[in-house]
Amino acid sequence: MKKILFAVIGFVMVGCTNPSMEEGLDDLRAQLAALEAEIVAADIAGMEADVAAMTIQVEEAIESAESTNESLEEALVTMADIKERLAALQTLLDAAATDSQIAEIKVKLEQISEGIALLVFVADYDYDGVMNGLDQCPDTPITEINNVDSTGCTITG
Repeated sequence: MKKILFAVIGFVMVGCTNPSMEEGLDDLRAQLAALEAEIVAADIAGMEADVAAMTIQVEEAIESAESTNESLEEALVTMADIKERLAALQTLLDAAATDSQIAEIKVKLEQISEGIALLVFVADYDYDGVMNGLDQCPDTPITEINNVDSTGCTITG
């Protein structure tokens, strides 16, 4: 009897269909068909071309950035050189004389010039015994230096 009972239960279960399960499977099949249609409709080749183009653009952007970095490094070197030159110029300017110092130097130069003029006036370049400032014949020959008057000119006689 047990065998018959199991046979009846098995027959009922195999012969029984679940309509909600069938509807779920049909819905799943429809969704899979829609997904397959979307995959077929998708432009994979176009997407691959777009990715390749983007890759090229990224590589170009990297090259451009590297070039820009090199230019910036050169600019930084140039700026450092300019900074060094400006510092050297500032050092020169700091050591330069002020307007009042230059005025003092001019006064001293004038005094020195006056002293040199006085020395030239009292000097005797031609050794004739008459100061240059009073010598009317400044190029007395060396052979005549003992034969000059008070003006430094040779006495003829």
